[in-house]
Amino acid sequence: MLTCTTLGSPERPIVKLQGSLTMEHAREIHAALLKHVHFSPHLVLDLGDTDKSDVSFVQILVALLKNPERNISFTPLPPHLLELAASIGADSLIKNIINISEGVQ
Repeated sequence: MLTCTTLGSPERPIVKLQGSLTMEHAREIHAALLKHVHFSPHLVLDLGDTDKSDVSFVQILVALLKNPERNISFTPLPPHLLELAASIGADSLIKNIINISEGVQ
C-alpha cells in the first residue's frame, strides 16, 4: 500500500510518502512527484514512514535529481533506502541526497 500526502505551502510542498516504495507503486509515485515538481521547483520529500524500497524508486530519485533547476530536499532517509543503495552501489546518490538535505527537518 502507498499513501501520498502533501503538506507545506504550494511554493514549497512537502510530499510525504507512506508505505512501500516499490515497482508495484512506481507509476503512482512517479506521477505524484512529477505533479509537484511541475508546479514548484522546491520540493521536500518525507520518506520516514515508508517500509521498503526497490531499484524502481532509486531510478525515480535519479531522474528527479538530474534536473539542476529543481531544488529537492529530503527529510532523513529511512534505513531500508540506505541499505538498498549500498547493496546496488548507489552510495554516491545517497551521499548527494544527504548533502542537499542537510538542515531539512
